[in-house]
Amino acid sequence: MTSPTPPLVVPPTRRQQVVKLLGRAGWTTGDQVLVSLTNMALNVLVANALSKEGFGTFAVAFAVYSLIVGGSRALINQPLVVRYTGDGDERFHEAARSSTGAGILLGIGAGLVTAVVGLFTTDGSGPALIVIGLLMPGLLLQDLWRLAFIAEGKPQRAVTIDAIWAVGQLVAVAAIWGTGHATASTLLLAWGLVALASGLVGGRLFGGGPRLRSAWPWVLQQRDLVKYYLASFLSVLGANQLAILLIAGIGSAVIVGSLRAAQVVLGPLNLIGYALAAFATPEIARRGLRGRRALLVGLGLSAVMVAVQLAYGLVVLAVPDRWGELAFSDSWDGARSVLGASLVGLVAIGAGFGASTLLIALGFAKQTFWTNLVLGPALIAFSLVGLQLGGAYGAALGLSLAQCVVTPIQWVMVVRLMRRHGTGDDLAAAEASDRTA
Repeated sequence: MTSPTPPLVVPPTRRQQVVKLLGRAGWTTGDQVLVSLTNMALNVLVANALSKEGFGTFAVAFAVYSLIVGGSRALINQPLVVRYTGDGDERFHEAARSSTGAGILLGIGAGLVTAVVGLFTTDGSGPALIVIGLLMPGLLLQDLWRLAFIAEGKPQRAVTIDAIWAVGQLVAVAAIWGTGHATASTLLLAWGLVALASGLVGGRLFGGGPRLRSAWPWVLQQRDLVKYYLASFLSVLGANQLAILLIAGIGSAVIVGSLRAAQVVLGPLNLIGYALAAFATPEIARRGLRGRRALLVGLGLSAVMVAVQLAYGLVVLAVPDRWGELAFSDSWDGARSVLGASLVGLVAIGAGFGASTLLIALGFAKQTFWTNLVLGPALIAFSLVGLQLGGAYGAALGLSLAQCVVTPIQWVMVVRLMRRHGTGDDLAAAEASDRTA
């Protein structure tokens, strides 16, 4: 008896591969557009619904959320992308469920700490911190599912759950504002509950929910990467948010509100950066780019970012004040005063974008840490010195100058690495060395 002939598998043509690549790029960009526009609309609603002090309180709570979600992406999502992208559907599926379980555990721990801090906070931000702390597990769950869908190569599902969150949060916030019950706490509550609902839908779309039991063992398996990602996060993203919180304590919540409003105005630039990073990181990891080819890709990514940032920045700086006041009400004056200084930092980030993306995508966790080691202390020191010398504008310029310092360091490191690890064997040896370090 002869065994059945296996079906003939025809590999996709180069044109078909390009079409699929462009399709993933389009969906990923669309998702980032949706997220960024939703955040902008949310902040516009909040700025108009609350006073300057209320918007500043909202900004402080949002800074805490950004701090924790940044840690989640660095410690959980980055190892998932670097180590499991392209390893087959089943292995990726199991890893993603374990990683989202780890995200829930992180959300519970960080959320409890945030809520306890809120209990002992005597100013108006206390209740907002309690709310954001209690909702943190759901917020992280939503974010990790959308990133898992993008890494899996199915960004259309990320668009689905982000659309649910977008419509739900805007309707809820508008309804609370319309009934006259708008406070920073009530608006954060509506925003976070809709995120939880969106995250639950994400689990259904993925075909399985988070695995809490295997979450900690999964994290331990990634410890060779996590130890450097944790250090990088604490020195950069953590330092950035810590600087904001220190500015709020030494300066005022109004200054933080001004910085946050400027970030919202410049949000479309973050949109481009997030879209390129979300798309390029798994694609580079999947292909294992290196050497001259990797450098050309990195330079191309940076060139796109800088060109877009300069063009958009010039347009924003020319916006008439009456348009800004229409969108941001009383918060526009503060945002306008720091726009130029904030734009400098974004252009510097764009110039180093290609280098940082290559370091992350190719698993150079140790080298990523060393390039970021300078940035963390610089963010805190420069922003606080700027705050003392020039108020809100000085703080914004200090944050930007810190970014200008680190960009050349990133590129020098990447060029050296690509020369040293120009072949696949060299790259594999470097990764093995990191695992035993």
